[in-house]
Amino acid sequence: MKLLSRTPKLSPADLAELRKIELATQIEHARQVDQLNREQAAADREEQRRTARQQEREERRRRKQRAKARARRLRQLRRYAVAARTVGPLLVVNAATIGGQVAYAYDQTPAGWNPAVKALVAAGVAVAAESVALYVGWHAHDALLQGARTTAARLRRASYGIALVMALVNYSHFAGDGGLLDPTALAVILGVLSSLSPWLWGLHTRRMQQVRLLAEDLVDQTGATFDPARRRAFPIRTLMARRWSIDHNVRDPRAAWDGYRADRDARRAAAPAGRIRAAWRVLTGKPAPAQPTPAEPTEPEPAQPAPASLDDPEIRFAALARAQMAAATERLRPGAARVMAADRDPGRLADLMAGGIWAVVDATHEPAHVRRPAPPMAAPPAPATPTQPPAPAPEHQPDQPALFEPTQTSAAGRPGRGGLRRPLDDARLSAEYDRLSAALRREPTGKELAAAAGCSKSGANRWMQLRRAKAAA
Repeated sequence: MKLLSRTPKLSPADLAELRKIELATQIEHARQVDQLNREQAAADREEQRRTARQQEREERRRRKQRAKARARRLRQLRRYAVAARTVGPLLVVNAATIGGQVAYAYDQTPAGWNPAVKALVAAGVAVAAESVALYVGWHAHDALLQGARTTAARLRRASYGIALVMALVNYSHFAGDGGLLDPTALAVILGVLSSLSPWLWGLHTRRMQQVRLLAEDLVDQTGATFDPARRRAFPIRTLMARRWSIDHNVRDPRAAWDGYRADRDARRAAAPAGRIRAAWRVLTGKPAPAQPTPAEPTEPEPAQPAPASLDDPEIRFAALARAQMAAATERLRPGAARVMAADRDPGRLADLMAGGIWAVVDATHEPAHVRRPAPPMAAPPAPATPTQPPAPAPEHQPDQPALFEPTQTSAAGRPGRGGLRRPLDDARLSAEYDRLSAALRREPTGKELAAAAGCSKSGANRWMQLRRAKAAA
């Protein structure tokens, strides 16, 4: 049993190999630990950056919220300040008038009442007395902002009347022993404040209406405003210039001043003796002074145009365009003549085609400088036999075959610009098609067949389509 459990003795080479394996294992373990530490450190740094970014976002969000709250508080305070600036003086006026009414009502209540009850009754009476005019004025304010001007004016006058009554009552409370004719400073002040209260509240209403009209561009901006120095130096002339600016809707002071002076000079020229003197002459029966005869208006002579010169690039361009248009007209006129002749007398066109192509050219009066020599395969021209023109045919004959192709070919018979193409010949096209198919070992294109047969590409394509249709049938 000991022999089986005995540890074999290792050789130095095996020990070295084991040592080497152990060292490699330790190195790999250290490398993996180091890699794990680096990855953990990178993850920690990324987590720290993410946390920092999140904290920064939260801080920015909190700052924005604080800024919004601060701006909201500032807007609220600004609104309160505007309201206090607008309503504060009015509230002070109403408080003074109500205080006067309270003081008088407190003195007039029975002496045996509880002072607190007396104060409450006096305050209620004073507030009721001073709020009637304000309530009617508020309805006038609402009607004016709604556009009901007539209703607003009626309610405003009613509030003014109520305020005058309350002012008289307040004045009578604090007047002297002589009654209304014995004023005191306190009576006058409280009476004036009571009467002015609705009018002061109406100032804010009219301002709001003016702002709305300005926003809607409905404000009547009348006339020009002149400097006080000008008004002091020329009071009458300034007044007349302002009237003129209002009449003519001129807001510029200089334009209004100059316009009024020009209008005044024109009126003085029309009545040189003056309107008052002219009226006096009419009333006394004296003859009016002779008016100068206005000169007849003369029409100005038209300016002579400058002589044209080819040095001007625009004139050169126009001359070149005109020459090109003339050349294009000369090129297109023969074709138009041929089309007109074919449409006018198709029977004669058939007779001319029987005699040759150039008989058609001669019959259409084509200019000599655009004629082309006849193709080599064309038949020699034969004299055309005059025949009686047949009955006019309808303009559209779909069943009539084409007599010739109204296209052009060059002198060598190839497609080009110059003369008439040959009539379509089925035998020639078939022969050329077979020849090209054998030479090219494929089906020729329409362009190749047209070049070989001396016809147009469209004619060759139509012939090939017909051939395919027949083969398919």
